[in-house]
Amino acid sequence: MTIATIVRRGATLGLGLILVVAWCSTGLAYDRWSIDDDATNCGACHGDFRSNGYTSPSDGLFWGNLHNIHRQDMVSGDCDTCHAANRFPVLLNSADGGTGLDPISCMGCHGRAEDNTVANPEVATGARSGYGAAMRQHHFRTGITVCGDCHLDADPLNYTAVGENVPPVYYANPGTNHPDIPTDPCNDDGSENFAGATVGIDNDGDLAYDMNDGDCGMTAAPERVPVAALLRNEPNPFNPQTTIHYTVSAPGLVRINVYDTAGRLVRELVDSVHSEAGEFTVDWNGRDTRGVMQASGVYYYRLEGETAETRKMILVK
Repeated sequence: MTIATIVRRGATLGLGLILVVAWCSTGLAYDRWSIDDDATNCGACHGDFRSNGYTSPSDGLFWGNLHNIHRQDMVSGDCDTCHAANRFPVLLNSADGGTGLDPISCMGCHGRAEDNTVANPEVATGARSGYGAAMRQHHFRTGITVCGDCHLDADPLNYTAVGENVPPVYYANPGTNHPDIPTDPCNDDGSENFAGATVGIDNDGDLAYDMNDGDCGMTAAPERVPVAALLRNEPNPFNPQTTIHYTVSAPGLVRINVYDTAGRLVRELVDSVHSEAGEFTVDWNGRDTRGVMQASGVYYYRLEGETAETRKMILVK
């Protein structure tokens, strides 16, 4: 190797470090699949997400069109699950939010809320959210350690991601319009992948997949016991007011919101800690948070807490 080559490579490395520092300071390093629909960021290693002939570079599996599998098969055409209004770029932890799903885009399946905790040094130091910790650790263990330049939780020695048997946010809650979204992170028949693979996703970043992971052979994560449950609303259809009935089985936080058919929040009805069990009611007068009367049509009232539940109601005029 010539001195000139060493100098050139050193200059390239120096530029790379400068870019990493710049990215860290702006928080834009790997917050999206690619910078400009090109072979950068995730796309540099994983290829064109929208290719009609997508082949996984990790196991050689042919997926067809990876974008369409996510958009059509997994989320039933609900593009807002991953996209924001301008459609590009697709941010890993930000979206308009699919019907009944949190607006966290890729992190709904590839990063768990349980990693977004003060036990995670990213959160404890106030640096960033803990979403995606396991994904970063998966790459770290394979030798792709660039995430560690910005994220403290990328190194498995600094933080242990939650186990494989803990469902990601979307898995635990398919929402109101996504019946085919993956549900079991410990699946051994390949259905988690929608393309016939038998290894699944490494949800906890330890390089062991699905039923090959010891977590999946252990007792599953404790079942989420619902603090509350939705009952009927009456009258239904209604004009202009309806009463929503719900039960509380144990003390805890209860949230009930009203959404339109596009998944937009119309009105927050309940957001409080209930200290006693029992049956409760809350009224909705057909108005949004600003007091504007809503148009006739279908609306959804949704319980959000330890579990999620949605029911339909019809406003008529």
